[in-house]
Amino acid sequence: MKIHPSSLEFEQLPSVYPLLDSVGFMWFVILVTLGIVIWCIAKLWQVHSIPKKLAKERGMSQASLVFWLCIMGLFVKPLWIIAVLIIVTDWDKIQQWIKGAQA
Repeated sequence: MKIHPSSLEFEQLPSVYPLLDSVGFMWFVILVTLGIVIWCIAKLWQVHSIPKKLAKERGMSQASLVFWLCIMGLFVKPLWIIAVLIIVTDWDKIQQWIKGAQA
């Protein structure tokens, strides 16, 4: 069997071909792929729950808002960014600034 117009000829299958054609190897590939997908989903969940955990640890009054923004942020990314911004904002300084502007 000629592969391309040259003097090279292909006489036999590669030695790894029986392994690649086996059912056991395909199940191994499927399990490894599922394992990687599940691991990635778990890490994504951990990253999305960071603001929620920080809000609980700090005892913020916006903790429930941050929780729901994190959950909805799984589907709409800007909501997760808003949750992160709520966590990193110093609300006491903003409150003092607003009170100072009103006086």
